[in-house]
Amino acid sequence: NIDGLERVAGIDPDLLMEAHGSNQVGHCMECSKKYTNLWIRDCLKRDEIPKCTLECCTGTIRPDTVFFGEPLPKRFSELVDQDFEQCDLLIVLGTSLKVQPFASLIIKVPEETPRLYINLEKNASEAKHPLTILVFGGGFKFDDEDNYRDVFLESACDDGCTRLAELIGWKDELTNLVASEHARLDKEFLEEAQKEATELPTQMSHQLSIKADTKVPPNQIPMKTNPRESPKQKPCHTEKKAEISKATITSVSASGSSNQKPGNDKKKQQTKLSTKHMKTKK
Repeated sequence: NIDGLERVAGIDPDLLMEAHGSNQVGHCMECSKKYTNLWIRDCLKRDEIPKCTLECCTGTIRPDTVFFGEPLPKRFSELVDQDFEQCDLLIVLGTSLKVQPFASLIIKVPEETPRLYINLEKNASEAKHPLTILVFGGGFKFDDEDNYRDVFLESACDDGCTRLAELIGWKDELTNLVASEHARLDKEFLEEAQKEATELPTQMSHQLSIKADTKVPPNQIPMKTNPRESPKQKPCHTEKKAEISKATITSVSASGSSNQKPGNDKKKQQTKLSTKHMKTKK
């Protein structure tokens, strides 16, 4: 989840812990200067590698995402210890809880904290293996007799959140918030599309000028294939070969069999001629 939809929804980045990072911002790999996603996208649209703009630096800009094999941000482990022990309500959305360290986070909250799980299925979240229970404390206990805090809502994330907001009396506020945010995003996307439409002719002109200035090495210039324009070049027999191939295909299709040997047509023609000659002689 690196698309930054939480930021788009208007949540303060300081209240987010994006464990795998986000593509909304980037940093120089040399000097750590910060760059926005829009700036990086503008470079990519011009077919340019994003480079640091500082005069003393030539580093490449990479998005703030965690790639395979890279460790999670240090802030992740810090906030796990700080935030989960203060949690009053834990809501888990749209995950199977099969991957660590996220699967074991649900046991970090106090024992009296309610845990709401909104997902399309619940079986994957119920850890029953003895080793899992011993090491990670197990999963949810939806169907246990002694369950007093785990609630499962079988639903898509959006529908489940709407249902929850309705139950606690926040549905109207949520509906108005969604409508206002959609209007804001539509306006931003329209402005960006207009900007791209304005810059497109300039970018195309720039690319055409680069192609026009590109010189082809002499050894890569294609040879002329027309014998009239190049007397020293041997005539091209491609057309003749194509005519022979076409004639062969026509002969095979007319005979009704594709397994005939190449010489069969010639023998048949000779047989027909000799038969006709014999009839004429008689």
